[in-house]
Amino acid sequence: MSDSSQRFAVSVHPDELHFNAGHFITFDGTCENLHGHNFHVRIEAEGDNNRDAFVIDFVQLTRIAAEICGQLHDKVLLPGTSSEVHLQQDGQQLHIASHGRKFSLPLENCEILPVDNTTAEMLAWYIMERLIPRLRSNSDLSHVDRLEVAVEEADRQWGICRRRLGIDT
Repeated sequence: MSDSSQRFAVSVHPDELHFNAGHFITFDGTCENLHGHNFHVRIEAEGDNNRDAFVIDFVQLTRIAAEICGQLHDKVLLPGTSSEVHLQQDGQQLHIASHGRKFSLPLENCEILPVDNTTAEMLAWYIMERLIPRLRSNSDLSHVDRLEVAVEEADRQWGICRRRLGIDT
C-alpha cells in the first residue's frame, strides 16, 4: 500500500509500561502533600509503514519504554529545575523544601528529574526525552513522524507529550 493519504500508527499500553512512584506538584504558590500513584504509560507512533509493513517494532518499543519506566518505579520523583522546590543533599539524605513544607528522604529513594514540576505532562515529556535517543540507537525511525507518550496519573486522567520527529529530532 503506497497511498500517500493513508497514515498508520501503533499504540502500546501493555502491563509492563507502568511505575509506582511518589511525587508532589506545586501550583498557585502552594505545594501538595507528598503522595503516590500507580502510573500507566501509553505510547503511540505514527508514520508510514516500512518495507515490512509496520511503523515500528512493538516489541522493541515496549522493551525500551519498560526499561525507562523501571528507572522511575518505587522512587519519589522530584523536580530538579524548579524555582519553587529547593533540594539539598546532606550525605545520603535529601532535604526538600517548598512553600513551607519540608521533607527529608533517603537519596537512594529519590529520582531527581530535569523538570520544573512532576506533573503527568512533564513525566510524559521526561519519558519521551529518554525514549527517542534509545529508539534511534536501536531501530530505524525514518518511517515515524510523530510520537506520543501519555502518562495516566489517575483513572482516565492522562498527561500527554506529542512530538513531531524530523531529521534533527
